[in-house]
Amino acid sequence: MARLALRGLLAHRLRLALTALAVILSVGFVSGTMILSATLDRSIGSAFSDLGQGTDAVVRTHRAVSTELGTDAPDRPVPASLLASVQSAPGVAKVHGEVTGFAGVIDKKGEVHGSPPQTGRDWNADPDLSPMRLTSGTGPRAADEIALDQNTADATGYKAGDRVKVVLASGVRTFTVSGIFQYGSSDALSALVVTAFQPQAAERLLMEHPGTYRQISVHAAPGVSQTELRDAIARVLPPGYEAVTGEKAIDEQTASVKDVLKMLRTFVLVFAFVAVFVGSFIIFNTFSMLVSQRTRELALLRAIGASRRQVTLMVMGEALGVGFLGSTAGLLAGGGLGLGLIALFGALDFGVPAGDLTLPPMAVLLSYAVGMLVTLVGAYLPASRAARIPPVAAMRDDAAAASGRSLRPRAIAGTAETAAGAVVMAVGFGGSGDAALAIAGGGAAALFIGITTLSPIVARPATRLLGWPFARIAGTTGRLSRENAQRNPRRTAATASALMIGLTLVSGVSVISASMAASTDRQVDEGLTTDYRIDAPSSLTPLSTEVRDAVAKTPGVRDAIGVATAPFELDGKASRATAGDATGLVRLYRLRVQAGSPSLGPDQLLVNRETADDNGWKVGSAVPGQYQDGSRTTFRIAGIYADVKSVLETAPTIILGAASYAEHYSDAQIDRIDIIKAPGTDAATVERALRGTLDRWPNLDLKNREQIKEQYTASIDLLLRVVLVLLALSILIAALGIVNTLALSVVERTREIGLLRAIGMQRGQVRRMIRFEAVVISTFGALLGLAVGVVIAVSIQNAAADEGMDVLSVPVGQLALYVLASALIGVVAAVWPARRASTMDVLRAIASTE
Repeated sequence: MARLALRGLLAHRLRLALTALAVILSVGFVSGTMILSATLDRSIGSAFSDLGQGTDAVVRTHRAVSTELGTDAPDRPVPASLLASVQSAPGVAKVHGEVTGFAGVIDKKGEVHGSPPQTGRDWNADPDLSPMRLTSGTGPRAADEIALDQNTADATGYKAGDRVKVVLASGVRTFTVSGIFQYGSSDALSALVVTAFQPQAAERLLMEHPGTYRQISVHAAPGVSQTELRDAIARVLPPGYEAVTGEKAIDEQTASVKDVLKMLRTFVLVFAFVAVFVGSFIIFNTFSMLVSQRTRELALLRAIGASRRQVTLMVMGEALGVGFLGSTAGLLAGGGLGLGLIALFGALDFGVPAGDLTLPPMAVLLSYAVGMLVTLVGAYLPASRAARIPPVAAMRDDAAAASGRSLRPRAIAGTAETAAGAVVMAVGFGGSGDAALAIAGGGAAALFIGITTLSPIVARPATRLLGWPFARIAGTTGRLSRENAQRNPRRTAATASALMIGLTLVSGVSVISASMAASTDRQVDEGLTTDYRIDAPSSLTPLSTEVRDAVAKTPGVRDAIGVATAPFELDGKASRATAGDATGLVRLYRLRVQAGSPSLGPDQLLVNRETADDNGWKVGSAVPGQYQDGSRTTFRIAGIYADVKSVLETAPTIILGAASYAEHYSDAQIDRIDIIKAPGTDAATVERALRGTLDRWPNLDLKNREQIKEQYTASIDLLLRVVLVLLALSILIAALGIVNTLALSVVERTREIGLLRAIGMQRGQVRRMIRFEAVVISTFGALLGLAVGVVIAVSIQNAAADEGMDVLSVPVGQLALYVLASALIGVVAAVWPARRASTMDVLRAIASTE
């Protein structure tokens, strides 16, 4: 039986090729995602280790509050006076006070080169404490000199002796390039833009306060471990400062980036497994049709003594072979995909070294597990059906006829599953929290399974309706295509279901994203008074108070409100506040203060009603906590304002006053500046004046109100585009399923097609018949997916209305385009099967037993 399985695999290799291709694409998606993630993870770890080589300990301000909230609030500066104390600690060989800040190089076209963060730092040629290695010229020796990293110099064409404009927090200044240096040895650092300044000039230009460092780097004496060095330094540090090992500092730097990569990998793998699920429908369909076509062969095996178990194992053996070959090829394809993406990232200056591929063992294990398991599961039911073929079937000519099994059990089961899924989904959406969301997700899955179970019952009437235009327009050819689609509703439904999965997700996400965008538009219109906004280029490139002050002095500006994020601890829990002028923030967000006052003194907070009720706070409540710099205090609730529900958290939940923020956080760390123009002023005039003010900072962009709304919805649009791209592979696999089904159907109907040709059907008519059939099947799958996706999306929107998604928007035009695209997929998928059917030799086709 093993030999028969191998022979069967070879004999039907062309028929199984597209099934193997579906496995290859699915596994390639999974393995490629894991390979790329592992490569980026290793590359980033190597880059940070390279930058920190030689640094055995780091001295910084004490981090009292966890930064697990996704904020990038920096440490407060370290005073230069601490350098001598650290130098005196036992085991210390060298120390260096690091100065870093924003510095953007303006290229010869007048544009700021590179993307954030563009970093400026003090020149340090000590190989034990610096990754900078001079390649030409000299280090900066005067206040008007800088050195550029090699990649920036190559990209901009600057060389030693050139005059270069650099944008700083204080505005644009001109410097002379004294030299070029290599920044680290890792290729993963090629996207960085690093400018080195003469040390005293760096301190003056890059730090918010004179006589301070960002941190102190320490190199250990020979024989002193990092742990011993850390402990020795800790003993000489005053309260409020801490020493950590160089290894821990590197791990902290890489952790946040790796966490993002892990989250992205999980997100992409979800869609990879969607592609695998879609592929399972193709595998099921293929083996079902092969078993049907080989009924006589399998019956003969039963007649000469093969047991049911042996027949099942033979078919499963063929599936195992397809799964193994597909998984192997998919793993190789995933490696190729990883190499291609890495090369693309390198070409786009993303800093990933081309050809430096990492193959994690889990990628290999998961590739084979997924590919072989999904193939075996997809082939199990057809294999079981093959085992039940009676030996007498070998004597019948109609052995391969379509099954006439009743659809009644399926109707009962599908109806029950659909009803149960709808009820569970409604219960889940009616609750709150992660548990309710999980219940709703389970209900949606059950609803989807129920619709899939019912699809063969819907297939006949649906394809009859969808095929009606072809029957009217193309006559006999159209009628035959419609009848072919109705001939085996189980096969038609299974083929359409593969496309239905993709369209369910695409249409559902489209409705949800359109509803989120519409809700956000309304919330910005009703709840935000800002006329203009200036955002920091990145969380690592904040705005300075100098920018805020210059904007506030611009003619026609009433308020220039600096908004910052302040991580702190409140009642033992890590929290996050919006920091700034509290009265201005209340006015900016149109907050309705229900109790207390919006005027905040030291250690006072404004909170929204939901936060107050959840914690049992009232005006005057005392809440223990501490700031990020370690200062413990008792916060007072000074006021409570009404909740503002929004999709993208356009309004704050906790507000910390500007004075408290300036005292306990770096006062240069402003995330954005919201600007309100004075009443009666002309908007265009104020905008021109503001742009004139920002001429000093060409890296900053001014947004008007419409652009602010676009900014909020841009992330939603990006999510939709990402989802569509990730689902493209699933839809491609679904298209392969249509190709496979039609191709096998052509083989199954060889004699029928031959007879049609013999009585006068032309080749063009044969091709049209196959194409029409493909369009009917693909449109059926698209409409089914569209209906399920919209129902689930509307349910989600209704459930989320109280959380801010209170406007339902169904993008009808977009959904119509999805259906049209699905029909075109059917046309393209039918090209090869239609050509094969039309080029059959008529006499051989009539003589065929299939």
